[in-house]
Amino acid sequence: MDHAPLPTALAARDDLWYRKRRYHHGNLGCSALARGRQIVSVHGPAALTLRGLARDLGVTATSLVRLFGNLAGMRAAVADSVLEKLRAEAGVVPRRPITVNDVAGRWVAFAAAHPNLYRLLSGEGWHLPGHGRRGFHSVLAVASPRRSLEDAIRVRTGTPLNPRGNRDQACYLASVIHGLALARIDGVGGASVEVALARALRP
Repeated sequence: MDHAPLPTALAARDDLWYRKRRYHHGNLGCSALARGRQIVSVHGPAALTLRGLARDLGVTATSLVRLFGNLAGMRAAVADSVLEKLRAEAGVVPRRPITVNDVAGRWVAFAAAHPNLYRLLSGEGWHLPGHGRRGFHSVLAVASPRRSLEDAIRVRTGTPLNPRGNRDQACYLASVIHGLALARIDGVGGASVEVALARALRP
């Protein structure tokens, strides 16, 4: 989490988590994304609203509309920032060699540690391939975590699990890792997921 957790008394009261506070930060965009991730992490994706975030930051909703356009734009921006954070923690970054085994464990671990953030990335149904940046019902589309992982595996690995950047194999591995991450946040035990992951990653 980017900021200290919400105070216990505040987090326990669903009607108070958005309490207005004076805004002291110089970069509203970065602060809004960081607080947005925190709100989603504690309360779930549906809790992230323009007015709620504005009250939490102590600014007007209009100031957030100027930054993000609308609620869909704000949620998409927060989701993009979550994916960037996930890629960094999993080691899926440009110009850095990776192995599928290393990335897989960290990818699933991120989902287990931040289930609501992973749900924001994966549960909105807004990943529409081949149609630009617009998703279903005109919801602003964001990058798919599975597709991001697939691209990283295909481009930056050359292990027996993915010889010569094979696209089909990369798609299979990314789908398995993403699926097990979803299973982990859906209540499947860590030991069971580790066994399934080990089987899938066996050369």
